[in-house]
Amino acid sequence: MWLYQLKKLVQEMDDQDVRQGLLAFLYTVKEYKEEGKHSDSFMTEIVQLYKELTITPEETAKRRLVPNQNTDTVHIVFGESTAGSVRQVIKQLGLQESDGIICFPDLFSVGPIWKLHEPEGRLYRKEWIRNHLDPEYTDDNYAFTGELNPIEMVQQIPEQAQIVIWGGNSAHERIGSRYVQYLLREYRNQMIEINAVDICERKYNIADDQKYFHTGEIAIDKLIEVFLEIKRIPPLTNVERDNYEQEWMIYAGTKQVLRLWMDGEINTVEQNHLDEYLLHTVYKLQSRSNPEAFLKAARIIGEAIGYFDEYIGDSFFEYRLRSLIYEGKLEICGIPKAMRYYSVRIKL
Repeated sequence: MWLYQLKKLVQEMDDQDVRQGLLAFLYTVKEYKEEGKHSDSFMTEIVQLYKELTITPEETAKRRLVPNQNTDTVHIVFGESTAGSVRQVIKQLGLQESDGIICFPDLFSVGPIWKLHEPEGRLYRKEWIRNHLDPEYTDDNYAFTGELNPIEMVQQIPEQAQIVIWGGNSAHERIGSRYVQYLLREYRNQMIEINAVDICERKYNIADDQKYFHTGEIAIDKLIEVFLEIKRIPPLTNVERDNYEQEWMIYAGTKQVLRLWMDGEINTVEQNHLDEYLLHTVYKLQSRSNPEAFLKAARIIGEAIGYFDEYIGDSFFEYRLRSLIYEGKLEICGIPKAMRYYSVRIKL
């Protein structure tokens, strides 16, 4: 539990906080090594540094901008990278007292979303991810830190708060948006959906080869300008909200595990949809070097992600890479325990 808490703490710290914490640690080690400090003194300073970095649940909630009954605007985001960016914008604009964030960390483009709005569907998704992508996956981590999970946080949004749902041109954020709008179907709060990608591209005339696909990719300075557009966006009408709820029910009725953004809309595809793309990536990399050489799985997956227009995560690409091995289309050298442990090549 404590290891998870420390890992979560580091992941959620601002870059500047991480650098300062690391610098303080290294400086303490340097003094111990070069100036011959006594070990007891060294440990005292390390423990003090630990105490400064690990804070109470109340302080954690404040740092994470967890909404409370006095929150005026609740921002709902999808993915930790987006949450970090929006959190930083709120702090830079000095809105910590009025604005809060609810983050749904799951990648909604991958994995089943069948009946995800019900306990049965959430269990189904968890078991599929454990069996195919990550055997240690859990959606119960919040219990370790005393925090509410995102659904519980949504249930406690105060009546007076404006709700801002952050989206972009990706299956991940669009599915997440429809899911949340279904969860909020009984709420009478004013609700806004903001497509940060569209706004950013319109304001800055982004070239086609530099387009963003989700909010987390947008630089902080540009995201601040997007943030300032919120007050100009009209709230969703009842008709729009009803349509979005119905969209969600269509998605939640399928058991496919891969969704992609194609031609401005979500396409639900079979899980082997990207297999040919992966095989082409292996072939391309082998052609650049020795056609008979084995290639590290991590290198192949990194290449596949780098040239793919939408982020679906390394876990899904590795799942399909392993599937191609089991189907006899790729040869393996090593043990497919994790991508760093094995290499593959086109079957000779």
